[in-house]
Amino acid sequence: MAEYYAHSTANQDKSDWQTLPDHLANVARLAEKFADVFNAGEWGRCAGLLHDAGKATDAFTARLEGNTARVDHSTFGARLARERLGRLGLLLAYVIVGHHGGLTNGGNQEGELHFRLKHAKVPPDVALLTDFDLPKRLAPPFKLPVDRAGFSLAFFTRMIFSCLVDADFLDTEAFCDPDKAQLRPEHDSGTDFRSLQQRFTSFLQEKAHTAKPSPVNALRQSILAQCRENALLPQGFFSLTVPTGGGKTFSSLAFALDHALAHGLRRIIYAIPFTSIIEQNAREFQAAIGADCVLEHHCNYKESDEHENDAYNRRRGLATENWDAPLVVTTNVQFFESLFNNKTSRCRKLHNIAGSVIILDEAQAIPTEYLEACLAALRELVERYTCTVVLCTATQPALDDKSTLRTALPHVQEIIDDPLHLYRSLQRTEVQFIGKVCDDELAERLADERQVLCIVSTKAHARTLYEKIRQAAGEDERLFHLSTNMYPIHRRQVLNEIRAQLKVNMPCRVISTSLVEAGVDLDFPVVYRAMAGLDSIAQAAGRCNREGLLPEKGKVFVFEAEQPPRMPWIKRCAARAAETLRTLPQADPLGLETMRRYFELLYDVEDLDKKQILPLLNPKLSTDLIWPFQEAGQAFRFIEEETIGVIIPIEAQAQGLVQELRYTQYPRATLRKLQQYTVGVRSRDFAALDAAGALEMIHGEFPLLCNEATYRAAVGLCVDEGEVWNPENLCI
Repeated sequence: MAEYYAHSTANQDKSDWQTLPDHLANVARLAEKFADVFNAGEWGRCAGLLHDAGKATDAFTARLEGNTARVDHSTFGARLARERLGRLGLLLAYVIVGHHGGLTNGGNQEGELHFRLKHAKVPPDVALLTDFDLPKRLAPPFKLPVDRAGFSLAFFTRMIFSCLVDADFLDTEAFCDPDKAQLRPEHDSGTDFRSLQQRFTSFLQEKAHTAKPSPVNALRQSILAQCRENALLPQGFFSLTVPTGGGKTFSSLAFALDHALAHGLRRIIYAIPFTSIIEQNAREFQAAIGADCVLEHHCNYKESDEHENDAYNRRRGLATENWDAPLVVTTNVQFFESLFNNKTSRCRKLHNIAGSVIILDEAQAIPTEYLEACLAALRELVERYTCTVVLCTATQPALDDKSTLRTALPHVQEIIDDPLHLYRSLQRTEVQFIGKVCDDELAERLADERQVLCIVSTKAHARTLYEKIRQAAGEDERLFHLSTNMYPIHRRQVLNEIRAQLKVNMPCRVISTSLVEAGVDLDFPVVYRAMAGLDSIAQAAGRCNREGLLPEKGKVFVFEAEQPPRMPWIKRCAARAAETLRTLPQADPLGLETMRRYFELLYDVEDLDKKQILPLLNPKLSTDLIWPFQEAGQAFRFIEEETIGVIIPIEAQAQGLVQELRYTQYPRATLRKLQQYTVGVRSRDFAALDAAGALEMIHGEFPLLCNEATYRAAVGLCVDEGEVWNPENLCI
């Protein structure tokens, strides 16, 4: 039989080319190992053996030799899987056909899987390599649930797809770029959780030694102790219900480390809904267990420019591809969208989720319109992929409520022994609902406070209120504004100024959007919050008397804004909050009973599967096994409104990166660094800035703010001021 090859080099005598049998064997071995974690090693092995079987043809060899004619090399192996592995061989057909372009839709239309299996043209001389060792049939490694059999098989197909595409990529990389491959961790090394546990324990002991004794710190130690004690419980769903300021970040990590060690798990995945706090949490985790053990995977990550960090940056970049790290800190968007995406780049990491402790921080923040699909995915991970899920929040949503949720989570165990007692013990604020307040009155109220945080629902309201107070108070007033109209580094700089003011007990008034809620470590004696959902109000209250150092309870005032927000989501949450308070007039407005009632009402009226993801992926099973993977992947998008990033070249580093962007042949790396100097704007605002001549399009596709007067140090980008120029900038 002729020799066939998978990958080539510049050497035309082919003496150092990778042979096809070697590549198939390597990928099969790796994919089998990956899939073994969820008892599907045979599936992974078969996928690896067949995925490039169609390369055994003179046409593909000619392509490696330089012929540019495209060769369909995936359909042949997919047909073999369907013909030789029984009915469920069709699952492998999806995986093999999609291993380059992504999981495609099943169906008989042109381009869909079943059409390709019947009609795609493969080279007529494809040789059947005889050393395939295939079973007569394949069966899933678990019993299919009666009500979600289709969803479970679709999820399983996606996990096998992940094993194959990661194994294929890694073996190809090892041949084509061995230096890069050597930077990756050994596949057999595993995570030494005992060592991480010891390191973390030492860190906590040092932290406790330096902390000031206080009732709040005593309760934090109690919470931590309960997390460590209950980490030995069997795997499953857990809730960690801790009031804001109760130290749940480190307590949840302690639970995860001890739980992973107790049950032989592989990694910890910490998913956070807000990019405003992800860097803060990641820094704390790195300080606790070491930077090399923590992978940050989110759009705001900024690589260090220090030369000594080059190796770390390279390893981190590789680890983001497949999450091969002990602790992954990521966003809800990255985590959940990957579970439903069909692209190879987004799916490579999925097999590494199996055998993990998954902590969902601020669990109430899962978008309700995708809630049913998210819960179905979490159930798959716990029930069939050896995962443990921890729902971590101060405002626990009713995710186990079977009366409103078709995919309600079963048997959620609370880690804290008596959450109600804990809430009462950590109650540090008094909440007052003060009705409608016009901006003038609100400004006067805020001006009367020495230190106060005011959180409103829209960026426009934050800016209006800030400017009203600034006009009255003058430039010497220590008044701050925060919104996403300011680029990320700018926001961090302002937050640092605010913390510095508070630390030395100086006057400090802050007008902000909700970006300071949920985990941002600020502590004010007085907080104002525009009417919103009860969970948002509770998060705002968490920035009030956070350390419990006031002689009396901190004051939280909830008001109805002069101009209610027009966003339907905020209006619905505020309406459900008001309804909850009417039905429970005597209850603590932020207490556990009130919060559960609020979420029951919210889930009862919301469309919890707005894009119909579950019907798409859980059809009635037929012999054709048709799933619209591509359609579902396109439909499942947490952030539907497309914003366009505008680069703000105010700071010297941003200006240097912009120069780099103008001349580099590889703009993506530079763009990643520029994310820290970028503000996202809606398409209509972008059009207004563009029409005003405030933008320059670098290379016709990267928007740069050229009218710097449109960006003000106090409030960030003013999209309505694109036509206003600083006269000095007009001089040539």
